[in-house]
Amino acid sequence: MFGETLKKIRKSKNYSQQTIAAGYFTQASYSHFEKNKSDINATNFVFLIEQLQLSLDELLYIHNDYNLTPSEQLIELFYKTPYNKKEDLEVLLYKIETFLTKNPHHIYIIELKTICEALLLLSNDENIQGAREKVLHIWERISRYDQYYLADIRILNAILFLFDFETVTFITKSLLQQLSKYNHFGEALRLQSSITLNYSLICIRNNKFQQAMQYLEPLLMEKQKTLTYISLAIGFNRIAICLTYQNQKIVAEYLKKRDLLLLAYDDELLKERLEGEYNTYRFNPN
Repeated sequence: MFGETLKKIRKSKNYSQQTIAAGYFTQASYSHFEKNKSDINATNFVFLIEQLQLSLDELLYIHNDYNLTPSEQLIELFYKTPYNKKEDLEVLLYKIETFLTKNPHHIYIIELKTICEALLLLSNDENIQGAREKVLHIWERISRYDQYYLADIRILNAILFLFDFETVTFITKSLLQQLSKYNHFGEALRLQSSITLNYSLICIRNNKFQQAMQYLEPLLMEKQKTLTYISLAIGFNRIAICLTYQNQKIVAEYLKKRDLLLLAYDDELLKERLEGEYNTYRFNPN
């Protein structure tokens, strides 16, 4: 229960119980909640954390002794793990399986396990059809929703490149449309840029350079000030790739922007990776 945690936060802010209750509760009922002697409904709980100027995420983090929960740690690790590194995926899968031995019904982690297995299948055998079939039920489940939630969108973004181009295009449009409802929500803005950049690379791999540009240009024009330097550098790099088929002068300008940005952040590793991507997909008349 969260009563004791809210009590510690309230006292650290020098608020009285009466101030926090604000006529919404009697002091006695609020005191019982702080002592974990009674519980309150969700509406009242939201009222209390707003009174304390907290987000639910921050409260959960504090309640867990300033740590992510084990499931949150695993989810964060999943989205940070490079999907093309077999050794990292094997370590991730082991941690997921260990977690599931104690929490066998955690729906989200079960689906992350499936995706991890699919990525390993792709890494071991280059069997994209087998990997696609393994995660197909995840797309089929989410596609039936009237509303995609951020957890669903993150999962689909993780498996986007496993599908054929027509399906990827449909999924991408659906995800971006759903994210338009989250205009002022920070995580949604990050997801929007991630999905756009992922889709741009899929377009490039399929020689759909004009289609890639239709997604990249608005992203860089409208969101440039809010993008991370990593997303911005990737965007510059992929626009340069697309333009190698048209205008070499503008290509040089975008590559210069990319390099100056990465120089400012001293990110030599990303520079090397993006140079490799550029050299792999750029137009080479020879």
